[in-house]
Amino acid sequence: MQREDMDEEEDAVALERVRRICLGFAGAEEAELQSRPLFRVGRRRFAIFNGAGSPPRPRWSFSGRSLHFLTDPLEVEALRQDRRFVPSPHHGHRGWMALRLDGGDVDWVELAELLESAYRQVVPRASITE
Repeated sequence: MQREDMDEEEDAVALERVRRICLGFAGAEEAELQSRPLFRVGRRRFAIFNGAGSPPRPRWSFSGRSLHFLTDPLEVEALRQDRRFVPSPHHGHRGWMALRLDGGDVDWVELAELLESAYRQVVPRASITE
């Protein structure tokens, strides 16, 4: 199997896991941003998937296969201290972080919690049920 085929297959597996998590949140939907899957509630986005096979763009190429997500302001500093996370090249100044997904050691339980936190940043408060 060629590297490009492996990248596409790994992208598909990672994206499907991200999709299952994100679309499990009430009102969440999938859209597209610069040929990348974007997850949002209404017009407010909370996660963007960048695959190894995504079209090259200068700032996106830095992040490889990665997930970019909005962070809770109370969690930003803790995530910045963790080497697995970097400020998102596009939205880092707005509290977005990126996690590389091509290292093989993704903690999907932790990632689901971070995505839920991202979702809670954008969902209307009246929609959140405990």
